[in-house]
Amino acid sequence: MSFLESFMPHGMCYAWRPDILWLNVTADAAIAIAYFSIPLALFHFLRKRMDAPFRGVVVMFCIFILACGITHVMSIVIVWNGFYGVQGVLKAITALASIGTAIMLYPYMPKMLALRTPAELAESHEALQQEMEHRKRTEIQSSELQNDIAHMGRITTMGQMATGLAHELNQPLLAISQSADTASIVAKESGHSDPELNECLEDIQAQTQRAGEIIRALRQFMSNDRSNRTDLDLNLLIKQTMQLVMPDARKHRINLKSQLSSIPEPNVDRVQIAQVLVNLLRNGVDAIAGANSKERELTVETQVGDDEIVVVVDDSGPGISDDVEPFRAFESSKPDGMGMGLSISRSIIEAHGGKLWLEENTGMGARFSFTLPLAGT
Repeated sequence: MSFLESFMPHGMCYAWRPDILWLNVTADAAIAIAYFSIPLALFHFLRKRMDAPFRGVVVMFCIFILACGITHVMSIVIVWNGFYGVQGVLKAITALASIGTAIMLYPYMPKMLALRTPAELAESHEALQQEMEHRKRTEIQSSELQNDIAHMGRITTMGQMATGLAHELNQPLLAISQSADTASIVAKESGHSDPELNECLEDIQAQTQRAGEIIRALRQFMSNDRSNRTDLDLNLLIKQTMQLVMPDARKHRINLKSQLSSIPEPNVDRVQIAQVLVNLLRNGVDAIAGANSKERELTVETQVGDDEIVVVVDDSGPGISDDVEPFRAFESSKPDGMGMGLSISRSIIEAHGGKLWLEENTGMGARFSFTLPLAGT
């Protein structure tokens, strides 16, 4: 008898009892239908999701499940036909598929265990949302700070220019007043005094005095302290101002560094101090950008003393020439500079009770330092 030749059908073992026979046939049919539908669903998933991980393992599972379904169909066939050899071949194929699936599955197990659970993914998503909201708030604060600095810079620059012009105009006005007074005395002593001339000289004196009063009022107005001071996290403000100049620093391949110590909060005007920091940082960026030095670093450092905070801005640029007075108004080492930035910065720091100075030139760039008094000192 050949290998594929029919033997006694399996129904003989059921004694051809319909209840037992159809119970087994129905159960095998239901299992086979389930086995055939599962791979169809998995193949549909793989076709729709080309980026799905572990595609090889899923395909092997599909083959294994299909083979299992075929064995259950064969169990129905041998109820009436004893093709036990065919059934054995199909079972052998199913065994090979199952062993191959198991062999492929185990190397993937660490990667599958590393997959995040839905709860972990939800937690990561929430953390990402919070980080995005934090960055958005930081960007809004940086934008607002930049706008405030620009606005304050324009106002302060105009004020400094007005104060400087008032100082410069005060001397010629004084000379005009003295000359008019002398001319009036000479005219009266000469004995040939002309009433119309005397009236003109007196008018010159009166208008000169009026102009002087306007200038004095302007200088007093500009020197009034109208700042809005609060206790401020200075280290945080430094980080924010460094972010403002970061695009220019990256453009010129400059490494921005900070060495921030733990310091108390000074009572200062946030926008004005930010204006000083941005001015010093941009001066450092401009200095390094125009240099050929391989070392391109700009460092901000904070220190705390007995009764003051010290902030140091150190660049690796060419330094400042000895014949340049950096804090003098309208004097600048930049071709397109107005010479107002450092003068304004010094005025702001002095208005806060501190000092701003340039360290002695060591040939290793420029090192600007300023102090701010601690609260209550």
